Amino acid sequence: MRYYRLTLILLACLFSLSALAEEKAKPVETKGLFNVIKQDADYYFDVPDALLSRQLLATMRFISTPADTRKYGGEAVTTHTIYFQLAPDNKLLMRSNILVSHSDTLDQISKAVRTASEDPILAAFKVEKRTKGYRRIKVTEFLRGDAIGMPPSLKSQFGVSQVNGQLSYIDTIKTFPENTEVRLVRTYYGNQNNTHAGRMTGNVTFGLNLSFVLLPEQPYQRRLFDPRVGYFTDNFSYYSDNQQRVQPRNFITRWRLEPKDSAAIDSMRRGYLVEPKKPIVYYIDPATPKQWRPYLIQGVNDWQKAFEQAGFKNAIRGEEWPNDSTMSMEDARYSVIRYLASDIPNAYGPQIHDPRSGEILESHICWYHNVMTLVHDWYMIQAGNLDEAAQKMKYDPELMGQLVRFVSSHEVGHTLGLRHNFGSSSTVPVDSLRNKAWVEAHGHTPSIMDYARFNYVAQPEDSIGREGIFPRIGDYDKWAIQWGYTPMLDAYDEESDHWELEKLIGSRLRDNRRLWFGDGETNKTNDPRCQTEDLGDDVVKASEYGILNLKRELKVLPEWTYESNDIALNNMNSVYKGIVQQFLRYTNHVVRHFGGVECNWRTIDEAGDTYVNTSRQKQEQCMAFLKRHYLEAAPRWLIDQPYIKRITPQPEQYMASLGRNLVSNLTGAAVLERLTDEYPATDFLSDIEAAIMAPASPDYYQRILQNTYVQGLCEYYKAAGGTTDPTGAASAVLQRLRQLQKRLSATPNPHLQLLKDKIDRTLKI
Repeated sequence: MRYYRLTLILLACLFSLSALAEEKAKPVETKGLFNVIKQDADYYFDVPDALLSRQLLATMRFISTPADTRKYGGEAVTTHTIYFQLAPDNKLLMRSNILVSHSDTLDQISKAVRTASEDPILAAFKVEKRTKGYRRIKVTEFLRGDAIGMPPSLKSQFGVSQVNGQLSYIDTIKTFPENTEVRLVRTYYGNQNNTHAGRMTGNVTFGLNLSFVLLPEQPYQRRLFDPRVGYFTDNFSYYSDNQQRVQPRNFITRWRLEPKDSAAIDSMRRGYLVEPKKPIVYYIDPATPKQWRPYLIQGVNDWQKAFEQAGFKNAIRGEEWPNDSTMSMEDARYSVIRYLASDIPNAYGPQIHDPRSGEILESHICWYHNVMTLVHDWYMIQAGNLDEAAQKMKYDPELMGQLVRFVSSHEVGHTLGLRHNFGSSSTVPVDSLRNKAWVEAHGHTPSIMDYARFNYVAQPEDSIGREGIFPRIGDYDKWAIQWGYTPMLDAYDEESDHWELEKLIGSRLRDNRRLWFGDGETNKTNDPRCQTEDLGDDVVKASEYGILNLKRELKVLPEWTYESNDIALNNMNSVYKGIVQQFLRYTNHVVRHFGGVECNWRTIDEAGDTYVNTSRQKQEQCMAFLKRHYLEAAPRWLIDQPYIKRITPQPEQYMASLGRNLVSNLTGAAVLERLTDEYPATDFLSDIEAAIMAPASPDYYQRILQNTYVQGLCEYYKAAGGTTDPTGAASAVLQRLRQLQKRLSATPNPHLQLLKDKIDRTLKI
């Protein structure tokens, strides 16, 4: 009997285990964009028939990264536009849509466009099950693999090769009506010593999030690019049956911002501000220190006034990340300011958009923790004489918060589609930068998208407050948002939208110089107005004011940088180098004017030249600046400080290196070959030589400059030997070498004799 009961118990246990096994094997299904089915260790997608050939955006981001890779959770890895396509043998293909050419499907030429635009296949899936309206595919190996993964450039940076499938897995998959989110842990073989993980283990593991987002069936109406307004763009070539030439389609990137309904459209027509159908929302990463969150949010909300100029109220806002377990920062439906634990002193604002239309879909602004070091030093060096709160190494939270706010506004501007406007600050008269009432009312640059930083022109006696020191969203920024986001309510396609916009522009750009977009990034001309870190419409005058402030700061540098625990004087060393770099920036601003060509875009109906050479008068003023500060006398104010030998053991050599670098630059091809007839190379070199070679008994600094000048001419002449001379630079260099050779032939000075010998060997005479 006892054995009988034991047998029953064993049978019952086996039955329970069998039932449990059956229960574990039961598939779990979640409905959404793709119905996701998990069965045992495998995942399946039910791909709806309605999605076949529909465009989806597949975006991968880091969730977590190995130490010392200089990449962080929240940063983008790759983006593909994909679609599913039926194939023979019961297969479903995933293709990447490479949008280079496009045509209307009703045109006959669309057949030729298709045959010349074969899209690559990313994956081929066997259809595991066919149900009404769906095809089921197994995606386990696809997601654990690298079909959508790191581009070769990132793999090279990390020193990794293939995925180690045994050490990679799918963490979770969540699916929603318009997107499916896949969290992955992917391990790569580390074939190089680029990371600690690769060196120590041979494996490099990343946390990744792959988002599949359904793109609109009807793309947002494109807004064609205009070079007079600075937006990021996308493009493709457009073909149609009625063409006589291929038309490039170059269009801006922008968020979809539309009036809520027909009543809102009527209100907008009558000039009232209306709520958008869907506002732009940026969430703040909960990893952000609490004291900076309000300032990051303010940086977002500052753009509301710009959107009001486009006809919308409450169009954009920043919010704290909600305490909602159903939300994930990797979810492609949310835009986030991500806070990254990094010593990189920077922040950047990328965005992801629909390549068919330019519609921005989401953005993750990446905010490195150490950006505060950058803004601290900028503010101390450029505004320390104006704001007493800037005269210490650790700023009060309010001041640092306002600096955070300024950077936040700038980066948000990029994610709204705006490019840098490096020319904006050049539209402001230098004298206005010292006018307290004017600059506090208007700001020191019309655009926060400029790299204008802070008002270094203002002097202590001007008593200018922070309103006249800090960048802010200005006239150009409001205008750019108005141009990019105002709905053209009577437009029916992109061409009519373009012509309606032209009515909006009208004469505004001609009548208001503060709305000018100065392209310092893609413009191929050397437009000296479009520079980073510069201010005002007179480079020499602005730089002279800036140098006055630097000289004041050097005298009090030990006081400003003092901290009792700074035993190695790191603070003073760092800020001193920052002051020297600021002086070099002023110098480079001046040098850029030599051979400068100003570019002003004009429509076909506008009179005047597009390209105008920088005047000789302006270039001669720049040469006089260099003579004052480098060529005729050394910038001794940089080293005539009682603490200088706590910074460098050889101050004279440190100072001389600055002069050497300048003269080397002036005698190089980059400067000589861009000079124009306004200030030709013969006159340019003659003016430099008159300053450098004047002393008959040169001191150490002057000998360095003289040697660098002769060496530069000799090297240029040897490099140009036997080539044509379209710019006239080689002829001018030869002329100066021959005249110097003659001039130095009778000198008894050993140093000058060495220079003559160098010329002799170059000319072989």
